[in-house]
Amino acid sequence: MSVDQLIKRLNAIADAGLTYGKDTFDLERYQDIKTVLRDLTGHVSDLTPAELSDLFLPTSQYPTPMIDVRAFVKNDAGDVLLVRDQAKGEWTLPGGYGEIGFSPSENVLKELVEEAGVTGEVVRLLAVFDTNKWQPQGRQYYKFVFDCRALSEAFQVNSETSEIGYFPLQTLKLPLSEKRVTRAQLDLLEDLWQTGKQYID
Repeated sequence: MSVDQLIKRLNAIADAGLTYGKDTFDLERYQDIKTVLRDLTGHVSDLTPAELSDLFLPTSQYPTPMIDVRAFVKNDAGDVLLVRDQAKGEWTLPGGYGEIGFSPSENVLKELVEEAGVTGEVVRLLAVFDTNKWQPQGRQYYKFVFDCRALSEAFQVNSETSEIGYFPLQTLKLPLSEKRVTRAQLDLLEDLWQTGKQYID
């Protein structure tokens, strides 16, 4: 494990102790551990201040990785659908957090409509990525990437997405939202799509 991962792991243990601990003195010790971890992280991590704040927020439930879903959609020319983020102008696969009440495949189709205006269907699960391995950040995510087929398209600019487009990965030079998807992940997804294989961290 990297230093970032060790800190997140120890923080999760402290959060579990704060959630389920009963002894007053033990609860104080768990909180002390979180305080020391916050100070330590500021010296050894490349996490942003916002990520640090998010990482050490108090929790009232068992700490567990979050779920992220992404759609890998190709057109007839073999180009991949990407969406442009409103906030930073970076590009990524359409998707987002998994929402309670929806299955992973339902979530990804919902995100596809909301972000790209694309109604689609899930073909298969291409990959499950662990962000601790690919793009460490304040929280750990399990990223489910689905091969999806577009059925119709009616894009409108919205609060999340300013633009969409289909792009050939071989010559892609767009600025990517690296915390959502990296170039290495896109290349792997392309290979999985071509070969019919699946990847799970």
